[in-house]
Amino acid sequence: SLLLTALLLAAGPGWGQINFELLQVPGNIEWAGFSLSRDGTDMGCVLDGSVYWWSQPEGFRFLDAGTPRPMGVGMAADGGALVAAKATGAGSVASIWYADGTSIMLDPLLKGCPDEGPTACGFDLSADGSVAVGMTANCDAHLGFSWHRKNGLVQLDSPRGSDGEGVAVSADGNRIVGFTDQPHSGEPCPTLWRSGQAPEYPLGTTTVGKALNISLNGLYIVGQASLGQPGQQAFVWTREEGHLALGNLSGLATDPSRASAVSDHGIVVGWSGDELFGDQEAFVWTRDSGLRSLAAILLENGANLPDGLTLTGVLDISGDSSTLVGTCRDRDFQQGYWRVNLDDPSDLG
Repeated sequence: SLLLTALLLAAGPGWGQINFELLQVPGNIEWAGFSLSRDGTDMGCVLDGSVYWWSQPEGFRFLDAGTPRPMGVGMAADGGALVAAKATGAGSVASIWYADGTSIMLDPLLKGCPDEGPTACGFDLSADGSVAVGMTANCDAHLGFSWHRKNGLVQLDSPRGSDGEGVAVSADGNRIVGFTDQPHSGEPCPTLWRSGQAPEYPLGTTTVGKALNISLNGLYIVGQASLGQPGQQAFVWTREEGHLALGNLSGLATDPSRASAVSDHGIVVGWSGDELFGDQEAFVWTRDSGLRSLAAILLENGANLPDGLTLTGVLDISGDSSTLVGTCRDRDFQQGYWRVNLDDPSDLG
């Protein structure tokens, strides 16, 4: 079984201290999602769909049974609110916002169909929790939305009303990223919404892929897209330099990679490799060091990872680059979840 202990990884001379913790999740969890606050001290969690709030030193605090469907979760950068999804009966799933011991159910954009109710989920929040983004769907449509605590919920613009999702939002709430289906192909295309402006397509309107996150300062967009290789690749985009394909750890053109998050320093995290073949591995990318294995970085900084443990993916990095959270498996292929805290984020490269 997976070792569930907290390990302090002593760093060598000249390096900061690295604290690696295998999260002791409640129950036997098959899937999970995590979202970090700016400094990593608070974390929104969905564990097999149930919604939890994690904090130091309290650990996991149960909020709601949520929904057994795989859905997302978003934590405000200030650690004061989170957004997730909740089953509401009759096959419906609604977006729900939590803060200060209260919750708000977000009105769905779409009505239910004769045989099933609408589905909705919030994926991310602005720094103070006042703006949420996500998706709402029924049998006919799959739409992105933004929700403002003062003004309510509105649909994100898309080409000719095509499907899409709002996946992440900047700290100020003015920039949203996700994807929309392009009319000429029906394929998802990375999309950026800026307040009061028409949707933008950072990688062009013919690139198939999804923007999956934006840094809190709004300078960096990351995701996964078809960029000339058989396997879809992780990318990072800035307005000044356009997009950069990050490649993968194996160097094989067929191996996919996926960028899941980016800090305000432009440190990109995600995973590389094919999960079906058991070779998926967590990565960190920086402009100076390129794409590297997270495990290799930790070992170079004097860490001693548990024997037989493979870090399979990074799900999020805090805005200040001090905290990472992700997935792992042991030599018996038991899945687990971990957090890493770094005294000196420059150890990442």
